[in-house]
Amino acid sequence: MFIEFQGIENARQLGGLTRADGARIRENMLLRTGMLEKATDEDVRHLEEMGLAHIVDFRDIREVNDHPDRPVPGAKHHHFAALGNLQNLFKKHPDDPTMTARELHHDFTQLYRFLAQSPESQDAYENFFRVLLESEGKPVLWHCTQGKDRTGVAGILLLIALGFEEEQALAEFMLTNTFAQKQLDALQARGVPQERCEFMKEIFFVFYENARFFLDCLQLEYGNVYNYLELVLGVGPKQIERLEKYYLE
Repeated sequence: MFIEFQGIENARQLGGLTRADGARIRENMLLRTGMLEKATDEDVRHLEEMGLAHIVDFRDIREVNDHPDRPVPGAKHHHFAALGNLQNLFKKHPDDPTMTARELHHDFTQLYRFLAQSPESQDAYENFFRVLLESEGKPVLWHCTQGKDRTGVAGILLLIALGFEEEQALAEFMLTNTFAQKQLDALQARGVPQERCEFMKEIFFVFYENARFFLDCLQLEYGNVYNYLELVLGVGPKQIERLEKYYLE
């Protein structure tokens, strides 16, 4: 469910999502967004009124320094870089006029492999779950820059940990494109050439095959996602039981 903010992009909460057995995620407890740099005073008040207790920032240190989050009273900020240096994962800078949409698409696919396998990513997602487990059921928000890739993977892992089917988790992941389409439409309305719009689509959108590739990497290495959660992130049956107690009804 999307949340309307004035300056926070791609904001939604997982409340209302329902498992096959009828259990539902509690409303306004698990929030995923883009960065909070442009959050307005009203946005900050809204988050404070929701009782936000923790903010998890998955951006690298350069992103954090260049675009710092606005603080939210009552919320503790945690920085866990899911990728040590995001730009190093791209063969060219996206501003490079010689970079093609196909090259960018390839680089984003490889980014999901790093999110599955790199020690930095594993540490970041382990710490993300630690915050959730120590929250005692208080609202938690997590984000990266656009709230789509690093944030999306965290959402997939959390939903699977909470007992949702993989396809349900992937469907929630794909909701980013509802927001991204508005960004693309705005470019087209301004008369931006189609070739450039196709390039920007690779930046704005998420792709099912990338998220599926992430899960396939985990399955190949660990047998299934639950083994990865327990063996790598420390989220086994006891931890999952606590998460369900905190966030399901």
